[in-house]
Amino acid sequence: MKETKLKTFMQAWVKKHREKTVSHSIILAIILSIPFFAHKQIDNVPVPEDTRPDNVDYRVSMVGDMMLGRHVQDAALREGEPVDRVFSYVTPYLQESDHATGNFENPVIDTSDEEVESQMEDYELHNKDIHLYAEAGAEEALVDAGFDSVTLANNHTMDYGDLSLTETLNHMESLDMDLLGIGDVLDSGEAQVETDSEEEEVKDAGEISYFDISDDYSAAILGFTDVFVQGYSAGDYVGGVLTGDGLDVLQNRIREASEEADVVIVHAHWGDEYQVGSNEEQENLAWLLTDIGADIIIGHHSHVLEPVTVVETQNNTSLVMNSLGNFVFDQGWSRTKESTLAQLDFLEDGSTDLSFIPMQITDTKPRETKGILKPYRDYRIFRTLRKELDPDLWKVEDSRLVIDLQEAGVLDYGGSDS
Repeated sequence: MKETKLKTFMQAWVKKHREKTVSHSIILAIILSIPFFAHKQIDNVPVPEDTRPDNVDYRVSMVGDMMLGRHVQDAALREGEPVDRVFSYVTPYLQESDHATGNFENPVIDTSDEEVESQMEDYELHNKDIHLYAEAGAEEALVDAGFDSVTLANNHTMDYGDLSLTETLNHMESLDMDLLGIGDVLDSGEAQVETDSEEEEVKDAGEISYFDISDDYSAAILGFTDVFVQGYSAGDYVGGVLTGDGLDVLQNRIREASEEADVVIVHAHWGDEYQVGSNEEQENLAWLLTDIGADIIIGHHSHVLEPVTVVETQNNTSLVMNSLGNFVFDQGWSRTKESTLAQLDFLEDGSTDLSFIPMQITDTKPRETKGILKPYRDYRIFRTLRKELDPDLWKVEDSRLVIDLQEAGVLDYGGSDS
């Protein structure tokens, strides 16, 4: 009798709640979606306006690793947007700078050209596991975003050997943007080849780019990589990128740059991947580059942020950003999504500041940190960047980490009235 009553009760209970299953499911789905949509709304970052203060005479913006292929391209296709979507939040920062520069971590290859696409497997270097490339058109995204120079001296530009070099120069050399650390040769800058019985100048991988900060104050910028594989290095009558194999040439170029310009900026692709700290080889190179004239060193390759250091030698003092981390990339580890945009400001009063805007990569897009997690994200980013700096050299102001270069003994800028 008891079993019959229990069975009748259970049948009634199941029937009663089955009728409410749909409504309960809808309510549960709404409840579960609240954190997702609330987070999206709270963490939404509007495109910034007026990013440049009135007291800035000249601004140089610097970023780390940018890769516009692989899943970055896939994300753009998924959203039905061009690949330049990745710069949608940061374009004002770049366009409102006088010079913007970064590391472009892939060759540009036009796979829509069947002849080119058919050659890729043959040219793919087999002495490395990961091969990157961006589709033709990615180079225009850099220009449209506001970049004035990019270094291609890294461990991925030559992933497809000579095809990488030919295609990349073909698509990028005519742009209104300086290409650093890549060329048809590594020479004196006056190398020439014979084509159709005529001599034409070829691009030198160690070429220095110059720009004026004021009427009587100028800067030089160049790039090299200490991370590479066999087949990457440019040399006499051999195209490629400027690597550690060309260290003598690099030293000569830095000396030349320091004689011609007041500020020497060097892109350095170096260090160990995913290690939050410099290695001994980085430190030795930083000392050497500083001693022969480098003033600002922009490091990249590790894909994570590394501490900023001040390097002092008998001849010079430099500010070394050991790694600015990723800027546009598709890696998923939390530290590879922590980013920054560094801005070197030459101010009206004759002083210079280097500040870091904390950024987070979301859906392959870099954007300023915002929302309920901003204090935590900023703390992590700033803690890493300032870790090896004397407390007297830095402060946090207006959500930026600011370094006083005068106090650090780096650069000597006279201002607009000098």
